[in-house]
Amino acid sequence: MDRADRKKLLERAREAVRAMRSHNAEAAKRMQQLYPEVRQVADSGDPEFQELIGGIALEYMKEYEAARWYFGQAAKAGNVAALRGLGYMLLRGLGGNKDPEKAVELFQVAAAEGDSAAQYNLGAMYLRGDVVPKSKDKALQYLEAASAAGEGTASWQLGDIKLAERDYNAARHYMELSADQGAYVGLKELAPMCRDGVGGDIDLVRALGCFLKLLDIGDGDGMHEAHQLADRMTDEEIREAASWANHAAEGESLIRRARH
Repeated sequence: MDRADRKKLLERAREAVRAMRSHNAEAAKRMQQLYPEVRQVADSGDPEFQELIGGIALEYMKEYEAARWYFGQAAKAGNVAALRGLGYMLLRGLGGNKDPEKAVELFQVAAAEGDSAAQYNLGAMYLRGDVVPKSKDKALQYLEAASAAGEGTASWQLGDIKLAERDYNAARHYMELSADQGAYVGLKELAPMCRDGVGGDIDLVRALGCFLKLLDIGDGDGMHEAHQLADRMTDEEIREAASWANHAAEGESLIRRARH
């Protein structure tokens, strides 16, 4: 397989894995078809494919020893995502013994190379004082870097810190950023802030979108609030919210209910 074919295969496999994270059944089937070829390239020594197989083995197959081996091989070649993946496994003791100190070293190398997930991991660890000494300043440094790089969970963490400090404007900014970056963890906090005008103007469209988006993680608790909001909104506003949340059918259902 030449370089161009490898690149195409890697792109297709990564696209399938991204879709699998949204529980896309068709993506899982595509990955099953691609897996033997991807594994073959990984076993030939390609670090990018090794990192990919390590992630699949860790997240979906729960084959921790295999994941740790593939991450380890790719990490030796300097693959940044593999450094972070191996660090996570060492931190948790997955596929072998725990080595928290080595995990921190690997996270730091990956973070210095701009890996946003490693930056988030370090930020969360410094915030809790987990393995490393507790330091809010260092936590904020890493979390802000991760947030700027598009790590939605880091943006939520910053929003949560600002909520605790009662800096509602900053909290809402980070919660909205988190939602735009695809993280669902802050939707329950963001929805009522937008509905009630906390930390900014009232934004019923964003509020309704957040309540609908919770359905993606199997949380239907926001539907009662969604029905109440729909009574205060125009059809166009409801459709805009539903479009943002990728729940057009639920939006039409809300419109029908609100108008009858």
